[in-house]
Amino acid sequence: MKRPLPALLGLTLLLAGCGQQASEATPTISGTTSPGPGVGTIVNGGAGTGGTTAPTTNTSANEIPPVPRVVSATPDCTQPTIAGEIARTVGPNLQDRGTLLPAQVLPGRVQAQGVTVKPNSVTDLLYQSKQILNELYFGYSAVDLNGLHEAAYQSFKTTFPSALNSYPVTDAVDPLMARYIGGVKDDHTYYLDAAHMANFNGATTNAAQPAPRFGFVMVAPTTTEGVLITDVQAGGPAFVAGLRRGDVVLGVDGQNLKRTVQPGHSADGSVDDSQQDALYSRLFSAAALKQTGIPFLVRRGSETRTVTVTAAILGGTELPWGEVRQDANGKAYYYLRIPSFEGKGIADQVHRLVAQASAQNVGGIVVDLRDNGGGMVREYVGAVGAFAPATAGESIHYLDASQTTISYVNGRVQYATNCSNTPQTALIVSAPSRWSGKVAVLLDQGSASASEMFSQNIRQGGHSILIGEESYGVGNTSTFVLPLPVSRGLSVTAGRVYVGSVAATETVKPDIRVANDTEALAVTGNDTALAQAFQSLSGQP
Repeated sequence: MKRPLPALLGLTLLLAGCGQQASEATPTISGTTSPGPGVGTIVNGGAGTGGTTAPTTNTSANEIPPVPRVVSATPDCTQPTIAGEIARTVGPNLQDRGTLLPAQVLPGRVQAQGVTVKPNSVTDLLYQSKQILNELYFGYSAVDLNGLHEAAYQSFKTTFPSALNSYPVTDAVDPLMARYIGGVKDDHTYYLDAAHMANFNGATTNAAQPAPRFGFVMVAPTTTEGVLITDVQAGGPAFVAGLRRGDVVLGVDGQNLKRTVQPGHSADGSVDDSQQDALYSRLFSAAALKQTGIPFLVRRGSETRTVTVTAAILGGTELPWGEVRQDANGKAYYYLRIPSFEGKGIADQVHRLVAQASAQNVGGIVVDLRDNGGGMVREYVGAVGAFAPATAGESIHYLDASQTTISYVNGRVQYATNCSNTPQTALIVSAPSRWSGKVAVLLDQGSASASEMFSQNIRQGGHSILIGEESYGVGNTSTFVLPLPVSRGLSVTAGRVYVGSVAATETVKPDIRVANDTEALAVTGNDTALAQAFQSLSGQP
C-alpha cells in the first residue's frame, strides 16, 4: 500500500539554507539512452569527488561523506547489480508494498572517506539515508536530491549546532528526518521512526491474531443504526454463520448498536468516525472473549433475523473464497473474493476456486479486489495466471539498468534478472486451472499494489471488464524498506514497474465507474458494483 504514515503526506521540506551551494559534483550517467521521465532533474543527487580541500562555507561536506549517484542506461553484468542483490537477499519473497532489505543490499555502497562516521550518531543517520536515496531511488520525482540533502543538513545544524557525530539518534531527530525524506515528494518514499518501523516488521510476519475474533470487517453508517459488514474472513465464525458483505448487525449479545458519538472531521477535511468505531470494536471484542455462542441481530435488505456466532482464534492469512450467486434475473455467476495477496497459499486457492467455477454452469466470474491492499508478488502473479497467463507478471527496472522479471509459465511463477540466463522458481501452483470465459473485476480506492497489477495484467490479457472506483495509486513503482540506525527505517521507491514493454499506470481506472457507497449499502443491502458486474457479464461478448 501507500505509505502507512498519512499524517506525513502533506509535509513539505521547509528547511533553512536551500540556497546554499552544494558541495558535491554532478554524477556520472553511463550509456546514451535517457533513463526515463524525471531522472534528468534528479540526477544531481550527490556524486562526490572525495577531494581533500575543505569547503570555505559550512556545507554538508564537512560532516556527511559524498555518495555517488550513477544512473545507467545499460547494466554492467560484470559487477553486482541492484536486481541481482535483491534476488540474492529476497529471492521469491518480493512484496509489492514494501520489501524489507538488509542494509548491505546496495551493490554500489561506498565507504566514507575523509569524514569519520560514528555509529548510531546523527551523522550516521544522515549518511545512510543519503546512501539509500542516491543509490536506490528511481521514482518519478523531479526533486534535486543534491539540494535536498544539503537543505536537510542545514536544518539539522540549526537544531544540532555541534559536531553531528557527537549527537546520538533520539526521538528529537524524527520530525527533522520526516521532513527531510518527505522532501523527495514521492508518497512511497518516507521515513519510519522506531514505532512505525516496529509496526512494519510486525505486519510483514502475517502472524495469527492471539485474541478470538468473529472474523469480519465493519463500518459504522451514519444514516442507519448498527454496523455494516463490508468483508468476512473465509472459514471464520461470521462466514460460517452465513454473514456477508451488506449485512447490518443491529445488536450483539442482547445489546442494541446505536450511535452515541457523531462523526467529526480530520485536519484534511475527511470524516473521522474513530471514536464510534472504537466503541463498537470494544463491544465486539468483549463478546468475542466469551467464546460461546453470541446472538447477532442482523438485517439483510428488509429482513431481520438472529444468528449465533462463536468467536475463534483465526489465522493471519486471509485466503480467497468463492460461491455461486444469482443476479436479479436468476442467472448464475461465480463470485470470487480475494481480500489480500499477503501470505502463502493464495494463488493455489484461486486456482482451486477457478476450477470449482469451471465445473458450474455460470455466466462468468466476478473477482472482488475491493480493499485488497496487495502483498506477495508471486501470489498475485500466480493468481492472475488462472485468467491471463500470457500477460501475468511484471518487470521492475532499477537505477543501474538492471531488471527483475516475474512471469507465469505453465503453472510456475518464475523470476529472473537481465544479467542471469537461468530463471528461478518462486512458486509452483499445485493444480493449475484456466478460466477462458467472461471476467469482471471489482475495484475501489482501497485496491492497491498487487490488486492494481492484477487488474493491469488481466486488462492486457483481454476478456475482462473493470468496475468500481479508481484504485489507490501505487501500481507503477516498487518500494523497499531499509533499516537505519537505532531501529529507524526508510521506505524508498527503487523500481519502475512494467507490464510487458508498457509502463504500468499509477492508478487503475475502471471501465465502468460505480461509487463504493457504504451508506447506501447499509440502507438498501444492494451492492451496486456487484450488480453492475452481473449486468455487464450478461451482455459482455
